Amino acid sequence: MYRFLKSSYIIIFCLLPVSYVSGQSINFNGQAAGWITANNSGGFGFQTGLRYIPQLLFEIPASKNFKLDGELSADSYLNYSNLSDTDNIFDANASLYRFWLRYSGNRFEIRAGLQKINFGSASMLRPLMWFDRIDPRDPLKLTRGVYALQGKYYFSNNASVWLWILYGNKNTKGWELIPSRRNRPEFGGRLQFPVPRGELALSYHNRFAEFPDNWQPPITGSRYFPENRFGFDIKIDMGVGLWFEGSVTHQKQDEIPAFTKAMTLGADYTLGIGNGLNIMAEHLLICSSEKLFSDGEGLSFTGISLGIPLSIITRVSTIVFYDWKNNGFYRFANLSFTFDNLAFNIIGFWNPNDFKIFNYGSGPNMFAGAGGQVMVVYNY
Repeated sequence: MYRFLKSSYIIIFCLLPVSYVSGQSINFNGQAAGWITANNSGGFGFQTGLRYIPQLLFEIPASKNFKLDGELSADSYLNYSNLSDTDNIFDANASLYRFWLRYSGNRFEIRAGLQKINFGSASMLRPLMWFDRIDPRDPLKLTRGVYALQGKYYFSNNASVWLWILYGNKNTKGWELIPSRRNRPEFGGRLQFPVPRGELALSYHNRFAEFPDNWQPPITGSRYFPENRFGFDIKIDMGVGLWFEGSVTHQKQDEIPAFTKAMTLGADYTLGIGNGLNIMAEHLLICSSEKLFSDGEGLSFTGISLGIPLSIITRVSTIVFYDWKNNGFYRFANLSFTFDNLAFNIIGFWNPNDFKIFNYGSGPNMFAGAGGQVMVVYNY
């Protein structure tokens, strides 16, 4: 009951009337989406659902060179799933989506609250997906935020330094399988600077992870342990766009490998076919081992994306992933029609029944197997 009331207050607050007053602006935006999904994973199944994200944005000039702005938004959804091998499932929820304040000047910004933090040069298979979970196939590009204090400073040569502190995030994020210890802050930073024809960056993050009480198999040693992440990425334009993104994670816990290494090589190019055919390819390697430079248990994925606008409002795109270890193809295609405020997506997919990639939901996975989805999105 408390969760329901709290979620209701969030929605009501976002729906309050807004107005403009001297020296400041307040805007009320939002996104509503509805969808129907059908697949044949273990037999015919379908899902229908609605999602509404109201958004309140404000900006207050603090002085001639400084301003204060912020965002308050909520994510509310309900869906009904009917699968041949399970009972009918009805799911509904409403929660904060973004809730942050930012103080900024010409070369700096400080943002506090529930926010999205993402970076890196890769687009589909991202070793530096540390804090977000954006699925490149999702037309809405939704991801849960993190509670953080983040500061950025921009130098005159286009270099920048980022610093952040995370606290109070109970759920896993990014590639994490083990959540962070709630009463211990996480911290890190990123240095980003220009190089000839591109940009290079170094990233670092420190946290304490803690096994949940119900973790299986049971943990016999310490339930929490330190973790350090080191990231490197570079992107250059040589006519063909080229990038490399890598991450090394060191964990001090006797029952899990000490090092997890991930790296992605990528490239993209737009051909002069029709209105411009964009081709993107990425290859991801992930390996866990006891020593930094030794082999271990690993996975590798290759992703290829094609996209071309057919007209001002129509676009066709497709993404194919291949799992080299399990010999599995993940196929996705989208025909989209975008108007001023309205978008239609007609989606087809053909994936393994045992999903190994981009499966972050706790409910039934409607994108396992083969099927399709029709989605309507309204933005205002």
